[in-house]
Amino acid sequence: MSAANRQEGTTPLLEVRKLGVRFEGRRGGSGKHAVTAVEDVSFTIRRRQVFGLVGESGSGKTTLGRAILRLVEPTSGQVIVDGQDLSTLSKRALRHMRSRMQIIFQDSAAALSPRRTVEQTLREPLEHFGIGSPSGHQQQALEALATVGLDASAASRYPHQFSSGQRQRVMIARSLMSNPDLVIADEAVSALDVSVQAQILELITRLRTERGIAFLFISHDLAVIQQVADEVGVMYAGRLVERSSASAFFSKPRHPYSKLLLRAVPGLTRTRPVPDSGVPAGLQGEIDRSGCVFRARCPDVMDICRRRPPDCVTVSRDSRHHVECHLYRHSPGPGEEEP
Repeated sequence: MSAANRQEGTTPLLEVRKLGVRFEGRRGGSGKHAVTAVEDVSFTIRRRQVFGLVGESGSGKTTLGRAILRLVEPTSGQVIVDGQDLSTLSKRALRHMRSRMQIIFQDSAAALSPRRTVEQTLREPLEHFGIGSPSGHQQQALEALATVGLDASAASRYPHQFSSGQRQRVMIARSLMSNPDLVIADEAVSALDVSVQAQILELITRLRTERGIAFLFISHDLAVIQQVADEVGVMYAGRLVERSSASAFFSKPRHPYSKLLLRAVPGLTRTRPVPDSGVPAGLQGEIDRSGCVFRARCPDVMDICRRRPPDCVTVSRDSRHHVECHLYRHSPGPGEEEP
């Protein structure tokens, strides 16, 4: 049964609840040092929806995507797919669930084995998850290639024989082999030129429309997110500091960090660029989390920002726009203006 034909219902396809990831390491000698990569992140994705996740390099976007797939083990929180908490599943049930969630990596040259033909690469998920009969795997591979705009001759070729855009199409074809409900695209178009980016984004839009696939689309490029996403989440230092519909985010961002990001993108706004702390968030070592994680760079910082972390506040009457910021203290009531 295709993803498009599975019952959509009212239950979100994916629920991420207060997810956290900490890495234990060593600092000098024998001293232990823990780094928080993701902290208390919550959001949902529905079928056919594209959730765009943005933020600077090192903000935790990739770690979050990998934690959802259990490629990195979360240290707290829950990942729920179709109402099932992945942490409660047996090994067999988790294996089946993983077949419904796939990932497209940024570096297709590194992700594709140079020793395997495209057909061998595409067969791999079918063999791993025990999907279908081996006698039908070749035809399934050819159908996946046709879906992403590659002809049958591509099946016998090796990754080095393709352009970067064609390799990315192979990666997308591979993600489709297990008939997934959710695909995590991690900087899937960042290494491509603008014309090829447009083709890949059009393909992703078609897949979500025709197959009902939902996407977690991770990117540092807001112009790309504006083209493809229905919902937007903004990460800073491991926290999801703002999430809303794409239209609300691009017309009226609320968090100071979101505003600075948008001001830095040519064509979206014409104001001043983002003030640079010298090193992207998340690469500065462990951040002091006793207050707001953005306070050192925030143009609107207040004393309370230094003393305690902000709560997540709903800042729209339709309850779809959420922000972690002390500038917003409560949700707007009937007759009140939104902040």
